[in-house]
Amino acid sequence: MMEMHTSTRRRVAIVVAAMAGASGLFVALPASADSNDGELVSGNPGCDDVAPEGATWIELKVEPPEDGEFSDGTLTVNVDVSDTDDGQVFDWDTNSGVDAVIVKGGPNANVYFYDPESMGDTGLHAPVNPSGKWAGLSHISFCYDKDDVPPPGTPTTKPTSPTTAPTPPTTAPPVQPAPPATPVVAQPTFTG
Repeated sequence: MMEMHTSTRRRVAIVVAAMAGASGLFVALPASADSNDGELVSGNPGCDDVAPEGATWIELKVEPPEDGEFSDGTLTVNVDVSDTDDGQVFDWDTNSGVDAVIVKGGPNANVYFYDPESMGDTGLHAPVNPSGKWAGLSHISFCYDKDDVPPPGTPTTKPTSPTTAPTPPTTAPPVQPAPPATPVVAQPTFTG
């Protein structure tokens, strides 16, 4: 009887450990559109329209949405658009944190908010249109913090030193003393 309880406890412990491990995986996975269909916003919102009160977001707009790399000089985004049975979706990744992505399609937009900021996501799409499928992608806007951008006039590289080395001051070589003079001995002359 004791062996039966031990075996049952061991199985329960294994199941609990497996469930704890699996839940840890879900926590560690990055956010994706599969679990976040965005927030439906009517009309054609921009980053200023969806930023929280007091926040200033910069907008990098990709229009028309297509595969490729897009940049405004600060933010660089790679976009990969795919067609599915439900409509167009896209994946993205970037060099810096993004606070929101606005996906415009049809008369409305889906806004995907990220808190904390995200550097990539998968499966984003426009809102559902009357056919029951996602509307075609009209444009995508990536919203990021103005605070992440250095102020104008801030050097982005450190100053370099001059390319030529300073010339050392010139001085005359030290004067060498003249060698000692050889005495001249007069020779007697004979006339005769």
